[in-house]
Amino acid sequence: MNEVSFYEEFSEKFSKYLSTYLDKRYKIYYACNNTLDNLIDRLEANSEIKIKPDNVYVPKLKLDIVFAICQEHKPARLILIEAKFLHQLSLKDYSQLVGYLQVAKSINLGLLLLIQKGGSINKLSNDFQEIVRLKKLPMKWFVELEHFSEKHNFNTGIISYVPNSGIEWLDTTEIKGVSSFEELASLLSL
Repeated sequence: MNEVSFYEEFSEKFSKYLSTYLDKRYKIYYACNNTLDNLIDRLEANSEIKIKPDNVYVPKLKLDIVFAICQEHKPARLILIEAKFLHQLSLKDYSQLVGYLQVAKSINLGLLLLIQKGGSINKLSNDFQEIVRLKKLPMKWFVELEHFSEKHNFNTGIISYVPNSGIEWLDTTEIKGVSSFEELASLLSL
């Protein structure tokens, strides 16, 4: 088994949890395991809502899970989930999420997901845990792309999922990370 085996199960549970924090006007859709342009096409087909503005380049990044949070008369909000089926997350896993968010400029919420493989007590590797503990990990980003005269901001968080069980958030509040479904819902309703 690999992480792809759990995408559907996790996505259904995540949708169910998140929907309890959003009011009834919001609809949640997800698509898994494809390039970003294809994931957005699937989300548009499922939601019957235009997500990608015309004449906007969507990079062909191979992504794990993308959620579209839709509300009538408002642009859809996208959440990128970068999933790892491991014993622990490392800094390189987080760097991959941040890199994807920098390139996929239309997504401003990203979550690093540890699908727990075995019963590891520490969800983060020692070096990653130290950077978080010392508050040296940027989780709320503002990127200025001087060459393109663009500015882009995004927020990140870290969650874990035990297959056939619940979703837990790593508390990253002190480093401005998204740390709960309540915070995520608040960001989505801005």
